[in-house]
Amino acid sequence: MKSFILLFLFGLLNFQTAMAYDFNKAIREKQQAKEAKRWSLSQWLEQKSKVKLMDMWLGYNQPSPYEFFFSVDTSNIEQQNQIGTTPATTQNFKNYRGSFGAFVTAVGLYGEYEQSDEELTQWKALFMVRLLGHSDQSTNLTLHYGLMNQDMNNDPIQFQVGGGRMNLYIIKAFALTGLYDYIFESTSEQNFIMQGQRFEAGAFIEYGALRIYGSFYQETMNITSPALQEFIRTREGILYGLRFYF
Repeated sequence: MKSFILLFLFGLLNFQTAMAYDFNKAIREKQQAKEAKRWSLSQWLEQKSKVKLMDMWLGYNQPSPYEFFFSVDTSNIEQQNQIGTTPATTQNFKNYRGSFGAFVTAVGLYGEYEQSDEELTQWKALFMVRLLGHSDQSTNLTLHYGLMNQDMNNDPIQFQVGGGRMNLYIIKAFALTGLYDYIFESTSEQNFIMQGQRFEAGAFIEYGALRIYGSFYQETMNITSPALQEFIRTREGILYGLRFYF
C-alpha cells in the first residue's frame, strides 16, 4: 500500500512539473512572437541606417549610364580604279584615323576624322542607337546614321551614311567585330555622282579600359563622271589601333 501511495505521489509530482514546463514554454513562445512584431524607434533608426548604407553601396557600384571612348588607328590602303573592262589600276597609300564616341544609356554620338596620303581627308558625324547590349564593352548591336564629308583630289562631297556595327564576345577579354555602312548617292562639286558601301570584319582584345583591335575593311564606290563614264573605286586594307574607355 505504501508503495502504491509513493508511486502515485511521484507521478503527480512529475505531471505538475511537466504542466509547469509546458505552461512556461507557451508563455515564452508567445512573448517571443510579440517581440518579433514589436515596432520600436531604435529598430526603425537602425533599419534606416542599413538601407542608407545599401543605397550608398549600390550608388558606388552600379554601372554608370555615361560611356566615353576615343581611338586611333592606321592602315595601309590598296586603291583600285576599274573603268569598264579595262585592267584595274592599283596604288598603295598610308591612312590615319582618329575617333571619339559618347553614350548615355542606349543612345550616343560618334565622330571620326581620317586622312591619307592619297589626297583624301574625311570626317563622319553619326547618331547611334544600341539595340542590344548595355555598353560598347559588351556583346552589342548598334545602328547608326549621319553624315560623311569627303574631300578627295580637291573635290569635296557630302554623303548621308547609315548602317550598323556589332561586337560578339567569345570570352571575357576577346571579341569579334563587324561593321556595315551604306553610303547614299550624292554629287560632288565637280559633278561626280557617287554611291557606295563599306564593311569591316575584325577582332579585339581588352585589358580593362584599353582595347587593342584590328580589322580588314573594304570600301567600294560606284562613280559616274560628268561625261557619264562609270567606274568603280575600291579602297581596302587592314587597320590596327587602340581604343581607351573612360
